Amino acid sequence: MVSSTLVNHCGARQVNAAELATIEPPTPTRTWYPLAHRTVLDSVCATLSGAGFAIVRSRLSISHGGARFFGTLDLATSITDGVSLAVGIRNSNDQSFPIGFCCGQRVFVCDNLAFTSEIVVSKKHTRFGQERYLEGLARAVASLDQYSRSAADWIVRMQQYELSNHMANSLLLQAYERKIVGLRLLPQVIEEWRRPQREEYQPRTAYSLFNCFTDVLGRERQTRFPAESALATMRLAKLLTPHAARETEVVTAA
Repeated sequence: MVSSTLVNHCGARQVNAAELATIEPPTPTRTWYPLAHRTVLDSVCATLSGAGFAIVRSRLSISHGGARFFGTLDLATSITDGVSLAVGIRNSNDQSFPIGFCCGQRVFVCDNLAFTSEIVVSKKHTRFGQERYLEGLARAVASLDQYSRSAADWIVRMQQYELSNHMANSLLLQAYERKIVGLRLLPQVIEEWRRPQREEYQPRTAYSLFNCFTDVLGRERQTRFPAESALATMRLAKLLTPHAARETEVVTAA
C-alpha cells in the first residue's frame, strides 16, 4: 500500500494535535467569531466517538501561517472490501472559508482519499456558529451508517458499469472542461487509465476510471491543496455517477 501524507509543500505542512492546539484564533469582531482549529477537531472526534466510530488514523495540515486547517480522519468502518470510511474537516482563521465537515472513502490499494458524500456541513463563523456547527455535525455523524450503505451501493454500480473507449475519452474530456483536472495532470490520468499499473485499475469500468483520477489527484492535491482535492473528488463523483446510474437502470429493466 502506498502511503500518502499531508506534507510541507506550497506553504502547507503536516502537524500533530499538540501543535494544532498551540494555534490561537484571532480576536473576534462584532460579526466574526473565529474558532480555534483544535476546538473544531475535538468537536469532530468527540462526536464520532460518542456515536461509536473509532478513529484509526488522523492527518492534520495547516497553511497560511496556521490560519487555515484541513484534516482527514480514517475510521475503523469498512464500506466494502478494501475501502474504509473517512471524514474531512476544515477551519479558517482568516475568513477564507467556513467551518466544514464532509465524509468519503479511503481506498487501501493506493491510499486514495475520495470525498463523494452528499453529507456536508458548512457553517459561518458567526456568534452562534459553533452551536450551529455542533448541531449539524451531530446530524451528519448520525447519518454515517446510512452513508456507508449508500457508498457501498455506489461502488458496486460503478464497478458494474463498463466503459467503452469512446465513453472513457468523453469523461476525461468533460473532467478537463469542468476544471476537475487541469492540463498538467490530465495526461497522467490518461496514462493511468490506458496503461494501468495496478491490477485493480485494469477492469474497464467507471470505478477504475474514478480511481485513476483520485490516484493522480491524491498524489498532487492532497499534499498541496487538500481542501481543493476534496471538492474535486466530489465533482468527479457527480460527473461519473449519472452514467453508472443510467446503466444500472437499463440492466434492471432488462
